[in-house]
Amino acid sequence: CVDDGVLTYDCAVFPPAATSPYVLPWSIGTTHRAFPHAAKDNPTLDDKYSVEVLMPIGTGILAMRDGVVALVEESFVDGDNAPRHENYVLLEHEDGTVAPYVHLTYGGAVFSVADRVRQGEIIAYSGHTGSSTEPHLHVDLTNAVTDNQTLPLNFRNATTVPPLKPDLSCGLRYGVLYTAEPY
Repeated sequence: CVDDGVLTYDCAVFPPAATSPYVLPWSIGTTHRAFPHAAKDNPTLDDKYSVEVLMPIGTGILAMRDGVVALVEESFVDGDNAPRHENYVLLEHEDGTVAPYVHLTYGGAVFSVADRVRQGEIIAYSGHTGSSTEPHLHVDLTNAVTDNQTLPLNFRNATTVPPLKPDLSCGLRYGVLYTAEPY
């Protein structure tokens, strides 16, 4: 189903925002525009619930949930636009889910593999690496480090910029500005 050129999708698969264990991966009080893959006309099963978030290079990326750093890549330079040259941090949570934070800047990881991080800590800095047309953060949630199929994701501290009425029944909406509220 298409609405204003953007696909609509099954909202029933998204967990309620109010009880989500996840928070937005940017600083409280800051605002960024979200572009969820599920609203595109060609999402693959692997990235259907991924979200792209526009942000300048060097923006602090926060852990969406407590976890342990499972993998880090930070050797690629910003703006090379080469496939598979994405810098990233993969954070594994207590329940076995994994959140990859992708397109980070060169040398942008704050933690190393096996480090424990707390929700809301800066874990990396945004960039423009790999298959990227502009500086942004790519984030999603999977069941394991080796699983590429993304899961529906919602955030308990997301609010929309007025005059929009916040509606997180389908996770983040395409092209909407979201502010990270205290949690």
